[in-house]
Amino acid sequence: MIWVVAAGAAVGFVFDFYRSLRKWLGWGKVMTVVGDLIFSAAALFLLFKFFLKANHLDLRFYIVWGSVLGLFLYTRILSRITLWLFFKCYRFIEACLGLILLVLKFPFKVLAVLMRPPYAALRWFSLLVFRIAEAFLGKPLTKTRKTMISFWERLFPPRTNG
Repeated sequence: MIWVVAAGAAVGFVFDFYRSLRKWLGWGKVMTVVGDLIFSAAALFLLFKFFLKANHLDLRFYIVWGSVLGLFLYTRILSRITLWLFFKCYRFIEACLGLILLVLKFPFKVLAVLMRPPYAALRWFSLLVFRIAEAFLGKPLTKTRKTMISFWERLFPPRTNG
C-alpha cells in the first residue's frame, strides 16, 4: 500500500514540476498541449513503475484509491512547499545563467572598447581619402560621364514615331 500511495505522491510532484515550469516559461497553447502529452506519458510511466514494485502489476481496486490518496495527501501537505522551491530554483538558475552570460560577454565588451580608437582613426582616414578623391576626380568623372552619354546619343539617336 505504501508504494501505491507513493505513486500518487510522485505523480503530484511531477505535475507540480510541469505546472511550475509551464508558468515560469509562459508557454502558449501549442506548447501546453505538447507538455500535457509529455506529462501524461511521464505519469503513466511512473504509475507503471510503482505498480510493478507494489504488486507486480496485479491490478486491484486499492491501487486506484491508494494513488488518489497519495495525490490528495501530496497536494494538501507538500504542493505549496515544492512549488515555492521550484520557483526559487528557477530564479537561482536564471541568476546563474545571467552571470555566465555576463562573463562570456565581458571579453567582447573589452574588445569593443579597445577597438574604438583604431576604428575611429580608420573611419577618419577613409573619409579623408574619399573627400580627396572626390575633389580630384569629381569633375573629370562627371565630364567623362557626360561625354559618354553624348557619344551614345549620337550613335543611337532617339526614335521618332512617325
